[in-house]
Amino acid sequence: MVKLKRCILLDLAVAAFGLGSWLGVNGTFLQAPLLLRRQPEGWALPSWITLAVQLGNLGIAAHALSRRLLPRTSDAAHIYCLLATGAAALFLNAFLHPETVSLAGADRSLAFLALTFCSALVGCTSSVLFYPYLRYFREEYLVTYLVGEGMSGLLPSILALIQGVGGEPECVPSPDGSMWTAVHPLPLFDTDVFLSILGGLSIVSLLSFTYIHNTSQFDSERKLPTESKEQRQEARVCLLEQSWVCLLAASAALNCINNGVLNAVQSYSCMPYGAATYHLAATLKVVADPAICLAAVWIAPLSVRALVALLAAATGPLAYMLATALLSPTPPLQDQVAGRALIVSSWLAGAAALAYARLWVALRARRGGARAMRACGAFGQLGSILGTLTMFLLVNFTRLFTQAPTAACPPAHTLYGDAPHAYTPTILVEV
Repeated sequence: MVKLKRCILLDLAVAAFGLGSWLGVNGTFLQAPLLLRRQPEGWALPSWITLAVQLGNLGIAAHALSRRLLPRTSDAAHIYCLLATGAAALFLNAFLHPETVSLAGADRSLAFLALTFCSALVGCTSSVLFYPYLRYFREEYLVTYLVGEGMSGLLPSILALIQGVGGEPECVPSPDGSMWTAVHPLPLFDTDVFLSILGGLSIVSLLSFTYIHNTSQFDSERKLPTESKEQRQEARVCLLEQSWVCLLAASAALNCINNGVLNAVQSYSCMPYGAATYHLAATLKVVADPAICLAAVWIAPLSVRALVALLAAATGPLAYMLATALLSPTPPLQDQVAGRALIVSSWLAGAAALAYARLWVALRARRGGARAMRACGAFGQLGSILGTLTMFLLVNFTRLFTQAPTAACPPAHTLYGDAPHAYTPTILVEV
């Protein structure tokens, strides 16, 4: 770090700043296995969460409108507002998520979904607001920010694993001994504690940005002396040139695959190999992003040809992941150790390749200034929207993907008389 002439304190502050970007969205999805057993939407809850998150992209339009109507308003003011909104949404959701209202004759989790939308505003708008703000600092700190952004998924995942989300249900006899009942293991702590902890981390992110923006301690790391030159260079950038069109298309495609396709099919790809395999693959997928960004602090960016070769090599693991999802619930090598190792390694390799490619695109877009970075972020969000909506329709309205088997407990007396203790729970396919 000393040889690279980096300010370690600024590295830590920028990473903490990036931590607040996707905390709310990642945390909400990680709580879905617990919440869908209590919320009135039931198993349809994840689709409602997805809808609320995608509506968060309205923040991009609101930011663009604000820049046109109030051009003198600084990016810092918008960032303050966003981070404060995200922290408040998490704390409020910790206590209001059980509340429901009656709409069109059905109970709905209106408070939970509205606050999820507020949390999504932070993540969706960060790509066109947080990145351009970092143009005032040396390029190395954009990588540090991306490490912090990756941690916004890693820390909630670790917290969810500690909490005990997604435990296998157990069949226990009812008090009168006539039925077997599926009982889900209780988590170590409930959703209110989980969301409150994430709210505290959001406060840390807000305080870190306040420190970065208002202290003179990091003036030596800023790029203000050359700002006017960069603005002149930015004005000459034409995003319709072939190189920029390819870069924007790559941003859209990478985010479409990573945020849309992979998130939708991972359960179909991994769950047939067992819950432990699924959790391991999901955790490694999240860990890959900050690990790659951290490695990029010391590793020089690849050339264009090397990046193309890397993505070409990654098509193998990505194709295998999609194939296992399409073949669910009976993918290849389902009951073998080699099958579990192959699917986990495929998810790790594919996620790492996509994480590096997205980092490479962000670093290359930085050369075009704030205008190019905003365009790159906007195209990335567009790709995420298209990928999410496409996979939502394919998963829910076609038969391409078959749900993995779920545990079920039939009436004990219908099969085993009055001796429920003699019954061994079986796995039944849910039709």
